Amino acid sequence: MVTPFIQFAPETCAWCEGSGKFGQYHTVCHMCKGEGSVLVAQPARRCPWCRGSGQNEEGDRCKNCDGAGWAHVYRPGLSR
Repeated sequence: MVTPFIQFAPETCAWCEGSGKFGQYHTVCHMCKGEGSVLVAQPARRCPWCRGSGQNEEGDRCKNCDGAGWAHVYRPGLSR
């Protein structure tokens, strides 16, 4: 069986809005690890649950995309 080749490209992290920092104490963003962007499978597609905002209706982090705002985010070391 042949494994499909998937290309990933950087897209702006929705949780920190590309700053790499989050919250009133400016801690390192847990989603992008301070990079300001995340690797997303191309063609890029916004998270259908939060519509790319990274937050649910209550203002909490979206559980589907974990706050990245994108569907199919590459997370090295995680088997999700």
